[in-house]
Amino acid sequence: MPLEEAGIQEQITFEKELKGRLFDFIYGCALRDAILQLSFRGEKKWIYQVDEAKKALKKYIDKIIFENGFSSQAEHDAFFSAAANRICGAINGYSGKPLETCDTFSFGNAQKLINMTVKHFYTICYSNTMLRRNFQFCHCPMDGIMLQWVWKNYVDQEQKTRAERQRELGSSFCDSWGGENFQNAELPDRYRKFQEVIRKWAAKKGYSPIEFDFIVWESKD
Repeated sequence: MPLEEAGIQEQITFEKELKGRLFDFIYGCALRDAILQLSFRGEKKWIYQVDEAKKALKKYIDKIIFENGFSSQAEHDAFFSAAANRICGAINGYSGKPLETCDTFSFGNAQKLINMTVKHFYTICYSNTMLRRNFQFCHCPMDGIMLQWVWKNYVDQEQKTRAERQRELGSSFCDSWGGENFQNAELPDRYRKFQEVIRKWAAKKGYSPIEFDFIVWESKD
């Protein structure tokens, strides 16, 4: 077989087989984070079988990786919200789930699934820094560590009093993220505040929100 023809065949094989397996692997890793411990308390194995949820997330990821990302924060956030809605709808409406399942796959679960998938895929920038721009509008995963970190640093970063912090972020800001849910099909208020703070602080250091997550998690400052 000529080298050129062999190269084409290898590409076809990658597209049909390995590429899908790579996404499945990252999806599985992110889904474990999304339903870890009390963030989803019921039987969990069946969630991995909900193909419609995986398809909704793949459409979002493919736009970032293969379609040069989004042109604005508003465009990204609308696409993100739609993906989260589709994921929750697919999982909560799945006919194959155990009859005793009573937990709801919430926005909190969906944002962790989406954002952790993005975090895994961002690692391709290790060898191709030009792709950083494709991730510029992506969100920072909201979890207990990051909520506590924002709360701890808000007074100094924003030059606010503790009373102002409580009023602006809300006294429940550091509560568990797993139960977070949609509000009239819009992003939850706490999630929106969290992303705005992260985006502002990240920009001061020249990072995107997803890059800032790496910085905070690896420094533990």
